[in-house]
Amino acid sequence: MVQPVKRKKHLFTSKKMSMRALMSDCLGAIAATFTCVTVYLTFRNGGQATPRYATAFFLCIVMALVGLIIAILSRKERDVYYFFSYLGMTLNGAVLLAGAGVMYLGLR
Repeated sequence: MVQPVKRKKHLFTSKKMSMRALMSDCLGAIAATFTCVTVYLTFRNGGQATPRYATAFFLCIVMALVGLIIAILSRKERDVYYFFSYLGMTLNGAVLLAGAGVMYLGLR
């Protein structure tokens, strides 16, 4: 019995990577990493946040906010892959939610 020859299918597309989305992903990754580090160091310090940790945490929140805005703007571009836009929205949104949670727990 002869096996039929499988044809290779090529998909040609004009889509490209959005630089805004990649920048948003980088900002989200940096913010998430430094948020985890500052929370860990604060716990290691007995729950007392030094001004250095608070400043780093605040800068992470600002970076995540900027990253979220860039991700939303990158989603409005045409003929680009949107995976990295959604990834940036998810990363930056998670950092903002974590920041809100930490601030809420700090006020209690």
